[in-house]
Parts: sequence; structure tokens; C-alpha cells
Amino acid sequence: MTPVAFLYLSQQEVIDAGFTLKEAIDIVEDVFKEHGLKKFENPPKPGVHPRDDAFIHAMPGYLPRKGAVGLKWVSGYPSNPQHGLPLIMGLIVLNDVNTGQPIAVMDGAYITALRTAAASGVAAKYLANQNAKVIGIVGAGVQGRYNLLALNEALPGIQVARVFDTNESALQQFVESMSKIVPFPVEAAQTAAEVIQGADIVVTATGKLDKPVFKEKWVTEGALVLPVHTAGWEPRTLHQVDKFIVDDWQQFSRTLGQPGGFYMPLPDLYAELGEIVTHKKPGRESKSERIINFNFGIAIHDVAVASVVFARAKEKGIGTKLNLTDGELPLSP
Repeated sequence: MTPVAFLYLSQQEVIDAGFTLKEAIDIVEDVFKEHGLKKFENPPKPGVHPRDDAFIHAMPGYLPRKGAVGLKWVSGYPSNPQHGLPLIMGLIVLNDVNTGQPIAVMDGAYITALRTAAASGVAAKYLANQNAKVIGIVGAGVQGRYNLLALNEALPGIQVARVFDTNESALQQFVESMSKIVPFPVEAAQTAAEVIQGADIVVTATGKLDKPVFKEKWVTEGALVLPVHTAGWEPRTLHQVDKFIVDDWQQFSRTLGQPGGFYMPLPDLYAELGEIVTHKKPGRESKSERIINFNFGIAIHDVAVASVVFARAKEKGIGTKLNLTDGELPLSP
């Protein structure tokens, strides 16, 4: 029997493949088109919860027209930074669509960071006021930084970003580092309310929140709200905005629409983002609309980005080939 091998890519090797955030936005937008056309398999992610504040999720996805299939096994442990570990860790496995053979195993954290922020960039393209000037970000972690970069790519007219975090050290580090990267001022705020009020685009990218801390009345006319980490908003917010949009309704409603869900009862859905990208439904229709878009995270984005990273790594000779099987199983143990 033919031996089976796969390519292993560490986080640094995934980075060295040379995949950019701008490319991620383009790929994520293209995958949203596949989602809008219903050309995909993306079952709601099952998960286990070894701790009350943590999760480990399995995220399988298949894109038939792109010939890409795989799975992300990802964990989120908010207390990890206290132990010098990343909050988000994971692996992505890619398979050959014709044989099912594993062809690659790679770090999933960097790809997760890119594709999550890229979804915000796509949302801004279709749902934000195109003359947006003010970004408000709550949470000075990885997704706060990457979302700022993605919004800078999507909306060239941004004039200022305001940021708040309860961790003063993280906040100051964010301001200092991001001010050197984006072409507009990045300012530290004293409260979440100060960040959200008056912002054209609001990103909430905090750790797990068990109760509402963000007020619907803080959201200004014409704002786009992007809850990267899902919980934290007053449930009335979802009912009071003009358009309630998600990336994948089956997955979102299964997780947050059950009894005891953070936002129960959920309002009527206006659209999935893929329906807007494919122009099945209009996105922003007036400058005054308040829109909230939950991009809960869909596996087909991970699979699409990982497939491009895998192809680039092979071209550059990056990664380590590992044997999975050398031949047939023994006849007996």
C-alpha cells in the first residue's frame, strides 16, 4: 500500500508563507459569495468545555468549487495569558478532496486572527458608511489590533481610532504600536462608552463577558457594530438596530438561540452576510441605518485561507514532511 505523508507547518512557517491581510479580505469575501450561493458544507461547530470560561471547538468545512476541505480544532482559554500562553490555540488539518488523505497540518492561530479580522473588513465594505471617519474598539488584544488593520484596508477615509481596555498596560501598548502602523491617530479612551459613542464603526473584541456591559443607547446613528467576541451587548441592541445580520444563521442560532442564550429571544434575521455579498439582499441603504453584524466564525474561511497557505508553502519549500502511514496495518495486534 502507498505510504501516506503530510506537510506540517509551524506558526512561523505559516507566517513565512507570506499571506497578507489584504489577501485574506479578498478570499473571505469570495468565500462569503460561496456561502451566499449555498455552495458549501459548514456544519455548526460542536465543542467541549473543560472549564466554565473556556471552549475547544471542532470546525469542519468543505468548498466544492474550490476543491478545499478540512477541519480546525481550536481552543479559547481566557486565563491563558496569565500563564504566558496564547488565549487562542489550534490546528488546521487539510484533506485531499478525492481520497480524504490528510495533506497538511498547520498552526491555526495566525489564520484565525487573519480571517476573523478579514470578515470585519468585508462587513465594513458592504455595511459601513463609506465616508466613515471614526473607529471605536473595545479590547486591545489580538483581534482589536487585527480588526483595526482590516478596517484600515477596507475604509480609506478613517481619521481616528479610539480604543479602550480594562488592562491599562495592554491599552498603552496598543496605542504605541498601532500608531506606528496605521495612517491616522490611535487614541486611548477612559471607558467603553467613550469609545462607542460617536463611532462610525464599533468593534467589541473583549474576553468572555457573562452580562451586558455595552449599551444600545451608546450606538450612534449610522453606526456599524461588529461584536467579534459575541457576548456583552444589551439584548435590546439586536432588536433596536435597523438590520440584524450574521455570517451563518444555522450556527449562530444554534449556539445563541437556545434557552438561556445570551441574547434570547433573538430578533428576526435580516440577512446572512453572504446574501449581501452576492447582492441577494441590499446592505446599507441609508446613512442613518444602525446595523449589527455578528461574524461568529465559519470553518470554510479557515479552510480557504489554509489552502492558499499550503500551496504557497509548497512553492517555497517551507514545512516538514511527516509520515502518517508506511504500509498496511498488521494482521493482529
